Amino acid sequence: MEKKECIYLFEQYISGKASDEEIERLRTYFENDPALNTWFNNRILSSSDCIDDGLKVKMFANIRSQIQDNEENSSRRYKEANVKYNIRRIANIAAIILPFILLFAFYLFLKPNNINTYEMFADKGQKASLILPEGSKITINSNSRITYNSSYNQKERRVTLKGEAFFRVVHNAEKPFIVQCEEVNIMVLGTTFGIKAYEDENNISVVLNSGKIRLITPSERIEMNPNERIIYNKTTHQTSIEKVNAEDFTDWSKNRLRFENEPLEIIMKAISRMHNISIILDNSDIKNLRFTGTIDNTNIESAMHAITLTSSISYKLRDGVIHLYKN
Repeated sequence: MEKKECIYLFEQYISGKASDEEIERLRTYFENDPALNTWFNNRILSSSDCIDDGLKVKMFANIRSQIQDNEENSSRRYKEANVKYNIRRIANIAAIILPFILLFAFYLFLKPNNINTYEMFADKGQKASLILPEGSKITINSNSRITYNSSYNQKERRVTLKGEAFFRVVHNAEKPFIVQCEEVNIMVLGTTFGIKAYEDENNISVVLNSGKIRLITPSERIEMNPNERIIYNKTTHQTSIEKVNAEDFTDWSKNRLRFENEPLEIIMKAISRMHNISIILDNSDIKNLRFTGTIDNTNIESAMHAITLTSSISYKLRDGVIHLYKN
């Protein structure tokens, strides 16, 4: 929305002349600018002593409740009917409120572009869940972090991932959802998918459960379909794509781990992160043993049992550290 249009809508609202459509447009502007809500609140509460403190609070509550009302249309009409008296009362003291319109314009045109950063981190042995401002949901795996800033959901929905996460993205064709993983971007409109992008691993893995996403590397743009998995090599900058059962690679949120021809060293790194325990390979020649399968990762014992059951290696726990060795 243009700043001049927003000022006009605010003037219409203060004078009690705003239509339902104009109120909705103003509500959207306030909703997407949390700093504006805080500024507006502070201005009213620090306004002229001619206005009683209780009335100041009521004025702010009345204005914001109508502007930010997100209920169903029937509920909103009911609320609007009950707030008409308050609008008329505000209009009666328009001479006092008028400076707010000028201050509002001053804020829009001269406000500093302060950007706040928000972060959600899951430590080793933990998982975390995050609901973003517009309702998209992220499940974060162990030793992983999601970062986004206060410009989120204005023109686009951009987050940065370090580690592994599963995404359920609310559809919005006008505001694409973008996940940045180092030099790789995944662009989404609305879908469910998983990304594994740990800084200490050489590959970035993206698997699509439903919908469509676009993977963007420095040299490629790849459209993905459900049950496809793309692996991007950070050293060679090459990608490979394969057909998979996507749930196998996102079931870590349900304590199941799926590996496809993965070396033992990578598997142990994943298990170590998820259970926050050190694992040492006593024999260097076993680190490249490869495994394919799904294991129960409910606890460290079940995970280690599944690995050693089908191989020529064993493990023992010594001083809080797991040691893997050849039989």
